[in-house]
Amino acid sequence: MYYKESKTKKLTALILSLALCCGAAVSGCSNSDPSSQAADSSKAETTAAESSTEAESADASADGESSAADESSQAGAVSEPTETHTNVIDGIDYLTLVTHGHRLPDDWEEKTEMVSFTNGQDYEVTIEKRAYEAYTKLKEELEAEGIFVDVDTGYRSVAEQTELTQRYRERYGYDYVKQYIAVPGYSEHQTGLAIDLYLIVDGKPVIYNEDLVKYTDIWAKIHEKLAKYGFILHYMEGKEDITKFSYEPWHIRYVGEEPAKEITEKGITLEEYLGVTLTDEPDTLDEPNYPLNTETIYQVALLQSLVQGYYDGILSVDALKEKGDTGIGTFEGVNGEMIVIDGEVYRADSEGNIEKPEGDEMIPFSNVTFFDVDSTAELKDLKDIDALKKELEKTTQLSKNMFYMVKVNGTFSKLKARSESKQEEPYKMLDEALAETQQEFDFEDIKGTLIGLYCPDYMGDLNTVGWHFHFISEDRTKGGHVLQVSVKEAEAQFDMTPGFKMYLYDEDNFQKLDLAKDVDEAIKSAETKTNGKDE
Repeated sequence: MYYKESKTKKLTALILSLALCCGAAVSGCSNSDPSSQAADSSKAETTAAESSTEAESADASADGESSAADESSQAGAVSEPTETHTNVIDGIDYLTLVTHGHRLPDDWEEKTEMVSFTNGQDYEVTIEKRAYEAYTKLKEELEAEGIFVDVDTGYRSVAEQTELTQRYRERYGYDYVKQYIAVPGYSEHQTGLAIDLYLIVDGKPVIYNEDLVKYTDIWAKIHEKLAKYGFILHYMEGKEDITKFSYEPWHIRYVGEEPAKEITEKGITLEEYLGVTLTDEPDTLDEPNYPLNTETIYQVALLQSLVQGYYDGILSVDALKEKGDTGIGTFEGVNGEMIVIDGEVYRADSEGNIEKPEGDEMIPFSNVTFFDVDSTAELKDLKDIDALKKELEKTTQLSKNMFYMVKVNGTFSKLKARSESKQEEPYKMLDEALAETQQEFDFEDIKGTLIGLYCPDYMGDLNTVGWHFHFISEDRTKGGHVLQVSVKEAEAQFDMTPGFKMYLYDEDNFQKLDLAKDVDEAIKSAETKTNGKDE
């Protein structure tokens, strides 16, 4: 997945770290994607803009552009080419390979002439001059046949690649970055010869990968014309073992007309044409996952934004697992209830059945932490959810200005849970959506775990205050959002957590929300209403 971004319209993933602590503070404000010019740009929508491979460590600095990835340990060993192909024009070799083990030449930028222009999304992109001239001719011929394209990403600097690495890791996680984001200095986009296209279909831009790949007939027609103008489809389908890239129908590379014709006619990759074999273990991200912070509640967006009908995901499941191993939330489109326990993410679907979502599924709202046990308490014969809340507060001697995550492991005499089916756009307010799709489940004498979050009263503008519980059965088959519960006997484990960190992003529809609006009644309805009645 990829993001799009611009100088004027950025979809910036922001990390808002609020030091809401008692005796301890957690700070740190930190994914489309970039137009090639904005070194300070960042975005949070997934587009064809950011195609590449593995990431350099996040502490790479912009002033290390000429040496950030010099070491052979970061650039996998490659075989020597069996023959030499060049296409040098005015000192520029248009067959220069920049990929795993092949770093951008140090003098590339100073001897390369670039052209900048504003694309149809109103942000600036940059392409090498001859590649730009060839692109405009390709675009004209395509338009004459009713096919409309535009440039999503062209040139990208080393500094931008470093920033992109950091952003993607935050949004999609460590493993994704290793697989898809190029080490700064080793990205083909830094040549200015690589272009990521997007489509305009029925007058509307198609920019996201998951949508672009559906237009196979259009891409086939585009690919037929590439060689005529000196372009190749570099990351071909079925050649992933050679290029070390997944198939990307939108990623084209300028090499010059004669080489492009030969490469295309032979059905080979640029690597094969140049006689280069990449190793199976190319550049690696040596930095481990983010340090575990057991004293932070990590929140994705706001409950208020969810209640107002903002259901678009902004963080992946894989990325969330790097933020915490215990918690609650929901999925894009409010597609069921989330339970995070023992480092695994589960979904209670609309029938109350448990399943594991894919790692790239996106999340619009969640709270997680790395759980450590600060105290425990035995619970017995609690008749309802109010009695449970009171007992939890009593036994932990709860400090009302702190955050708590709790695990209640045991047997529950009765438990009423709910979940819901995925919503479709245009989205309704959450209480209205739940009224239409909410399904409820009654369990008796069931063993399992309640995952509960306590938020202080001052969190009223960011989350629901007090306790909020989700349930998952011991055999990991049933679960949901808890509406009512009677505890037979159980052990409560408490994690008092002084730190709070919230993840937001600057997307147009999100910015249109009035997050200061009073939605308390809607929150109460969404959290507690059962069969049309408040519990």
